[in-house]
Amino acid sequence: MIKWAELVTWNKARYDDEAFAQLAKHFDSTEIVELTTVAAFRGLMNRFMDSLHIELEGPELQARGGRAVASQEDLHAYLEKLVNLV
Repeated sequence: MIKWAELVTWNKARYDDEAFAQLAKHFDSTEIVELTTVAAFRGLMNRFMDSLHIELEGPELQARGGRAVASQEDLHAYLEKLVNLV
């Protein structure tokens, strides 16, 4: 899935049939569309924010090198919440 996001980000997904085939082993067509939409939207937002010189994270996070810290439990709870939205 991470490779797919990278291919979408660099606009190379259309040329990598093997990556699509691997993705299709794990996700149906609707899920592939959703994954692709999220990857494309994140790329759009990054370009938009960078072009306007807007930091995505506040000064506190920037001071830590721009990396967010979350526990495994927090990430699990977040994913559960996303799954339950569907």
